[in-house]
Amino acid sequence: MSSDGWALNNFFLGVYTFVPSEPGEYIYQIDLLDEHGDKKDFFAFLEDSGVEVVSQWYRWIYLRKKAEEGSFEMYTDIDLKINQYKRIKNLFQAFLILEVICFLIEIYAALTTRKPLFWFFTILIGIIILAFLRMVWKCDWKIEQLEQEK
Repeated sequence: MSSDGWALNNFFLGVYTFVPSEPGEYIYQIDLLDEHGDKKDFFAFLEDSGVEVVSQWYRWIYLRKKAEEGSFEMYTDIDLKINQYKRIKNLFQAFLILEVICFLIEIYAALTTRKPLFWFFTILIGIIILAFLRMVWKCDWKIEQLEQEK
């Protein structure tokens, strides 16, 4: 979107909003904050580096830097990249486990009541499980690639 002249303005619950900008004006990165780290120091470091926090949702932060200031990569060290992908994978795995539990409860309700609404939610949760499973697999694949690169 940046290369087409749109700057990220906000993100909330899967909805991105953009505002017009110069094409390629910004370089973006998305990061998953460490739940135990000090956010104030991290945000101060980002600001000192010329990085702007565009939006934050839960532990996800959306960052940008002016393209004219040079490249922008949050993690340049392979071990740091691997750790970041492991943290992301762990988050998706936690949600995956939660969804599997919900799926089992929902399928039990669908089988015992035989109501179409329960079957609808069973299928919906199944689709969500597949999406989380795909994200876990993508993280595994990226971790494998980085470890081979190392």
